[in-house]
Amino acid sequence: MFLRPYWYVACASAQLGAAPRAARVLDQDIVVFRGDGGRPRALADRCCHRGVKLSLGRVTGGELACGYHGWRFDGGGACVHIPSLAPGRRIPERCGVPAFPCVEQDGYVWVWLGGGEGAPPPAPSIDGFAAHRWDQGSVEHQCAALKGLENNLDWCHPVFAHPWTHGQFYIALLRGLREQLLEMRVTPDGMTLRGPVREDGGAPGGRSTETLLSFTLPDRVEVRSLGGPSRRIVLHFVPTAPDRCRMEWLVARALPFGPRVRFRRDEPAILRQDRLLLESAERTAAEHGALGEHHVEADAPTLLLRRIVGWAARGEWEQRRASLPERRVVRVVS
Repeated sequence: MFLRPYWYVACASAQLGAAPRAARVLDQDIVVFRGDGGRPRALADRCCHRGVKLSLGRVTGGELACGYHGWRFDGGGACVHIPSLAPGRRIPERCGVPAFPCVEQDGYVWVWLGGGEGAPPPAPSIDGFAAHRWDQGSVEHQCAALKGLENNLDWCHPVFAHPWTHGQFYIALLRGLREQLLEMRVTPDGMTLRGPVREDGGAPGGRSTETLLSFTLPDRVEVRSLGGPSRRIVLHFVPTAPDRCRMEWLVARALPFGPRVRFRRDEPAILRQDRLLLESAERTAAEHGALGEHHVEADAPTLLLRRIVGWAARGEWEQRRASLPERRVVRVVS
């Protein structure tokens, strides 16, 4: 269930140097490379000659040369040079590979696989990107992207899933589990979850710090602190197969020093804790098929997210959104 008419992360800007880079987005193998002026380009990752992956080739003068016979392609996918052609011979007509719109913005190279006529909409920005310094990374997940998205709007799991790595675990350790109210709201492109709140939606006061979780179609979840110590996390769960995804993560650093974006190749412990649980759930689904789920009130945010993604996949989101309540208060113990 892929959402095609959207921009997706192909790779972090820091990962795209002088050599081409293979990337999997939805059900498409693509190659990204820096063409003229360092501008990123995206092509289908297969040479039209023998089908060899173009990501095994090299960039020459802003063009991508296949590593097998040296056929070269420009940023638009047209074949512009075949070394084995004798002088006077012409490149065969329609000799090329599919190309995809590609832009670089806010620390990422984005690709559009939605097709359609005319230019795609502008690539999504990350609000406040220039105001922070970030740690960035990428982790392959052996689970569906939807599982990752749902997990990050699951308010009650950190106490159990993240021992010694998450603030909610420490709060529960010191004070025990407490009843809390959460506020769900529908937005034009997704939903938000804020808490803890009062019944009227106001801040709870005292020592409680509000947290805002947001989901934005097709694959972004953000975590922000409202008041208290600043915290900012941006996650993209890029689908790469029905049961696989690639999580691109950004975490704002507390100190305003160092490079704007620092790419890390390690997997932070808190992200690994989630990944192991999600991959376990995916294996269970693969081994036993669709299992009946039993839900309680605390599952309302993740179930709403699931409905939003399903409606968007069927092209019904705009129509269905108007039927949803703008605000709902959810009572949980966490």
